[in-house]
Amino acid sequence: MIRRFLVIGLGAVGSYVVYRIVDRLYFSGNEEEEETEKETDDKKKTSQPVCNNVDSHELEDLATSNSLSSSQVAFLFALLRSENPGVVERTLRTISNLAAFTSNQNVMRESGLLKAVVDTLQRSDDSPGIQACCCQALSNLAMNMANQTVVQSCLPFVVKKIVRSTETDATTLPSLNLLTNMTVLDDHHHHVCPASAKLLQLSVKEEEASTVQLQSLKVLVNLSCNQTSIETLLHSPVPPQFLALIQSTIADIQLRALTFVANVVSFQDDEVLSSDFAADSLQALLYGSGGRRRDIYAMVLKLTKHPSEDIRKQASRILVAKMLGYDNQD
Repeated sequence: MIRRFLVIGLGAVGSYVVYRIVDRLYFSGNEEEEETEKETDDKKKTSQPVCNNVDSHELEDLATSNSLSSSQVAFLFALLRSENPGVVERTLRTISNLAAFTSNQNVMRESGLLKAVVDTLQRSDDSPGIQACCCQALSNLAMNMANQTVVQSCLPFVVKKIVRSTETDATTLPSLNLLTNMTVLDDHHHHVCPASAKLLQLSVKEEEASTVQLQSLKVLVNLSCNQTSIETLLHSPVPPQFLALIQSTIADIQLRALTFVANVVSFQDDEVLSSDFAADSLQALLYGSGGRRRDIYAMVLKLTKHPSEDIRKQASRILVAKMLGYDNQD
């Protein structure tokens, strides 16, 4: 017989009752009646525990757990199914915090909670707040390499959002954080390369905290570590002001921009360089007219005497690669 439950009250009391119901529903063995094979999807959805109200202190307490229990995971599942966007966002922020612990990262993957977060992202196209929270949670969870096999399924969705975004969109920075962690290894670069042009565009968009600009450069640096991505990068349109980043007064941005250029030219290969390239492409910017090449050479040469050892190292990499025939400069 299917049990019926009545939850009375809101806040901490109501949430606790829902918590116990979820515990019973998910972990009561064979006490519930078996569903028939012909059960419809709608009926399945209504049979799943849902929690539309939760006390903030309850989630705050849960966020500090370094070892999630089965009942806590079930509670998070129920909260993710809430029809209240605020509850879903707070739940996702809690999951982000819980992902600080490796043991929780593994539990979320093995229990299917990680997949539930991916599904939540892909069905929340009309809710930027939920999307932003999903991307940040997935970014934290993607620091676990084993989790990336699950997270990678949402990359095409995230890349499409990035391509259509602006630097001020709520989803842009969390999406870039996710792409940064997912491109540490080259396993998923093929998913992210279609966003190369947008990443180059965002890298020159100066804003108050420079966070979007810096995060875009981090993704580009990761992509440029993979030789198979270089051709796509070289063919991508790039804003003409990109080279100014090499002289940026913001140290992190200057270093990433210089590292990106050093990576690209270090993979210099005649088979990659096209004889027919667009005037606004990265290849045109780096390998274009002699006057531009002399300007780049002068900038890079000065940076070999920069106070920062990291800057000097990347500048030297460019010169050692004999970029654009600099050894023949007049």
